[in-house]
Amino acid sequence: MAWQTPVWAESVKNLYSAEVLVQGQDAESRAIGMKQALTIVLGKVSGSRLAADPAFLQRLGDAGRYARTFGYRETDETLTNDAGKQVAASRMKVSFDANGVMNLARELNMPIWGANRPSVLVWLIEERRGQREVVANGGTGPLNEALAAESDNRGLPVVLPIMDINDRTEITDTELWGLFAEPIVEASTRYNPGAILAGRFYRNASGQLIGRWMMIFRGERSSISVTSVSEQALVQQGMDLAVQELAKRYAVQADEISELPAKLLLSGVYSADDYAQAMAYLQQMTAVRGAKPLEVQGDLLTLHLTIDGGLQQLQEVIALDSRMQPQPQRNELEPIGSRSLYYQWLGAQ
Repeated sequence: MAWQTPVWAESVKNLYSAEVLVQGQDAESRAIGMKQALTIVLGKVSGSRLAADPAFLQRLGDAGRYARTFGYRETDETLTNDAGKQVAASRMKVSFDANGVMNLARELNMPIWGANRPSVLVWLIEERRGQREVVANGGTGPLNEALAAESDNRGLPVVLPIMDINDRTEITDTELWGLFAEPIVEASTRYNPGAILAGRFYRNASGQLIGRWMMIFRGERSSISVTSVSEQALVQQGMDLAVQELAKRYAVQADEISELPAKLLLSGVYSADDYAQAMAYLQQMTAVRGAKPLEVQGDLLTLHLTIDGGLQQLQEVIALDSRMQPQPQRNELEPIGSRSLYYQWLGAQ
């Protein structure tokens, strides 16, 4: 059994919230906006980009019943109405009930991805009129705005390089434009990211953005070539690649309950407070359907776990948090095919 090393992760704060454009503040516009916002939130929770097509929206029913709060803000943006005319629009922000969304996702047979997610360092370089420029932290251009919007829409923590003297010493524009993995990984070390997304693009004579994205996670690489009509579309394609690769590991299919239980042997549980914290942590974990204590001997708590998915995926999810540390030396003593997991409880750091 391969034990997973901890990955730098962040808790997504707005996982159950979304903001959408609406034509007005009347009941009909609000109902349409609620469904669109719920579609975005379900996409965040499942790690999928869901299309708000009529068939899917019909399955959602009354999206308002899942909403906790909503509000509006003015904007200069417009929407096209049914008559094909541009009309003034408002932005409606909706926050949904977490338990309600999770239950709905299970009803719709969607995978579930918890709020603790790997941070993604994005290196993005543009070539324009023979000059190359890297999108840096603190910028205010359309690419920065697109990355911030997609980070929120996909529920993925995004970090941009500072591009100070240290960054420019560690990696050259040529290395970044070539998407050379080794120097990119080395230059990323100071940020300690959970994953790396690197991209390059230029604008052709027709105005299209032509580029390539590469995802690096735990030494594995995947890449795609892209042709886009806008900065927003270009960033969406890159974020889709990142979310797709990470969701493979962390999004748990809720109906795939493991036929055999897992046995968790958790050392470091010295007090009633440790016990309560460990149980609360396990019970809120996406991959754990149930945690039943079997016995306590000294500081060792033994539990029976009913899990969604397999042991490998459970380990991936645990590695996103620092509260439990694997003990591979103990696991190596187990026979092949063992479903016992050895961890040490460290608690909140």
